[in-house]
Amino acid sequence: MLHILRHSPGSETRFASCLRALGAQQSLLLLEDAVYALLPHSRTLASLQILPGSVRLYAIEADVLARGLALDDLPERVKIIDYSAMVRLSLEHKKVVSW
Repeated sequence: MLHILRHSPGSETRFASCLRALGAQQSLLLLEDAVYALLPHSRTLASLQILPGSVRLYAIEADVLARGLALDDLPERVKIIDYSAMVRLSLEHKKVVSW
């Protein structure tokens, strides 16, 4: 299952709900304001880093850059993709949940 999170993790409860629903072998894609979860030294980044290694993490490059985050500061496990790759990722998963 692919979980797509687009809302700011600080202003919504969706981030916490999404993490609770996220299972092993599933994927999480951060886009739009959800990429703020990747801010260095943040609680949200700490929450992402303790997810099982089998959970695949993705972020949209354009959204990361548009919000002033440095690609070099992102954890290695976060794969940076573009919108074309997002479409392919959506097609690879049997189910897609948008938060």
